[in-house]
This record gives sequence, C-alpha cells and structure tokens, in this order.
Amino acid sequence: MKTTSHLISAVMTLALGILFVILKADVIGICITVLGVALIVLAVLDLVRGAIASGIIKVLLGAAVLLIGWLLLDIALLVLGIVILVYSISEVIRTIVAVVKNRKIRILATILGLIEPALGIVASCFLITSRGAAIEWTVIVAGVMLIINGVFAIIRAFVHEK
Repeated sequence: MKTTSHLISAVMTLALGILFVILKADVIGICITVLGVALIVLAVLDLVRGAIASGIIKVLLGAAVLLIGWLLLDIALLVLGIVILVYSISEVIRTIVAVVKNRKIRILATILGLIEPALGIVASCFLITSRGAAIEWTVIVAGVMLIINGVFAIIRAFVHEK
C-alpha cells in the first residue's frame, strides 16, 4: 500500500474512533440500521438478478435486523452475562474445592485464583442488569482503541514515507 493509502486509512481509523467515543451507543443503532438497509439493498439486487431464494432470505434478515436488532443485542448480552456468571461461580467453587482438598493453604495463590472469577461475577452482573451501559462502555473502549490505532498508523505512515 502506498503512503497516501496508509495515511487515509489511519485518518479514517482515527475518525471512526472519535465517532465511537462521541456517539457511544448511537453507533450501534447506526450499525444496525446500515446493516438492515444493506441487506435489503442486496436482496433487491438478488431479486433483479433472478436469485429469488437468496433475495427473499436477505429481505427477511434485513427486516428482522431493522425491526428487532436491539432486542437481539439485548438477548445476546443477557445470555453472555449469564454464561460469564455461571463460569465465574464454577471457578470460585473449583478454587475453594482445590484449597480444601490440598490442605496446604496458599493464601496468595488462593487470592489470585479468586480475582478473575470475582471480576467475572461483577462484569456479568453489569451485563445482566445494565446492558445499555455495558454497550456504551464497550463502544467507548473500542473507540479509544481505534483512536490509539489511528494515531500509531499515522506515525507509521510518516515513518515509512522517508
């Protein structure tokens, strides 16, 4: 890729990261809308080309994304929260059972073995009870990562230019 292409890509990454941080959860709504509309446009193209089955499937998927996109996202976050909660509780139980069976009390190892599940329990409760805030924080973190990536890509574009 040419330096100009690297620079354009870096600036677009930086701009996308800034949009993620500024718009937060609205980014998800925009993505859901764009995905639904794109599926419907692709469906129309398929129908014009004569691919009836593919066109009908894409129309149905596009309509579903537009109509119940947020509901599907909420369900996915709820399921993810429950899975993380079950996993974290099982890890707490596994660690306690290992400590009881071993009879050698290694306090530091036990504490370290319980930190990850404790964080998992907190994160899962966050996902289960406040999915909107979880979405916003996820988008903000993704935005910050994109901004960092964009800045480093701009630096790389100028370094490779020389």
